[in-house]
Amino acid sequence: MSLVLAIYGKDHILGYVRGTLEDDEEKQDIESLVESDPRAAKIVNKLEVTEVGDRWATDNSARRRLEKLQHIAEEADVLA
Repeated sequence: MSLVLAIYGKDHILGYVRGTLEDDEEKQDIESLVESDPRAAKIVNKLEVTEVGDRWATDNSARRRLEKLQHIAEEADVLA
């Protein structure tokens, strides 16, 4: 298991999408994780906006953040 995935898991990915992470460094860590780790990319690709939580389901910002992570995962091509 990569060190970063050990520190950042699905809860942190959801925090990124919800916009509840502490700082920009954590956001960058999540983006890097999704770009480099197939397990994180798989988590992101399986996420639906409705899984983020009812309050967040209609939040356009959350939707954009999820789409950004999914785009990063697709562009990185780590799911092959």
